[in-house]
Amino acid sequence: MEQFHGKTDTNRTEEHGRALEVTLTEMLDARERRACMQAELLAACHTALISFTMNIPGPVKLLPYVTRAFEEGCAAIEEVLSKNGISVNRREMIREKTGWEAFFCVDDDPDRLKKLMASIEDDGPVGRLYDIDIIRPDGSKVSREDLGLPARRCLLCKEPAHACSRSRRHSVQELTVEIGNILQRRYGK
Repeated sequence: MEQFHGKTDTNRTEEHGRALEVTLTEMLDARERRACMQAELLAACHTALISFTMNIPGPVKLLPYVTRAFEEGCAAIEEVLSKNGISVNRREMIREKTGWEAFFCVDDDPDRLKKLMASIEDDGPVGRLYDIDIIRPDGSKVSREDLGLPARRCLLCKEPAHACSRSRRHSVQELTVEIGNILQRRYGK
């Protein structure tokens, strides 16, 4: 997407026809980079921050169609902001084998933003793969619970997702198969 600028890793996401796996160290490093990027943007913009990633468990983050779903998610965020008269002051994107990440600095009420972004996350099966966080200018996150919004549901059993994740109720393979099915149904036509 041309309107994005910023950090881009040119690492290939596939090697010899096989998807690249991400190590635990690489995932921890990616989380640290994301936290640093968030802190940098909050300090520079002094506004609310939208941080967008995909919910893809397991060692392979760039499954078939994930890039397309991510780009569609970015477009959905832009569209909802535009329809609500909210301008984006700054955009950044990180593209790595650990997953793509987008950041939007917006000068609007963080609670309102969370409600708008939750509507994207709750819009159909692909929206369930979106992870859209809202960070206040002071660095604290706005949670669904803060606003009385329902918790996200598990892809497989529809119980609260955080409970399934913590208890490891489902295997990575089960989740990956379901995510693959969701993406195939949406984009594999």
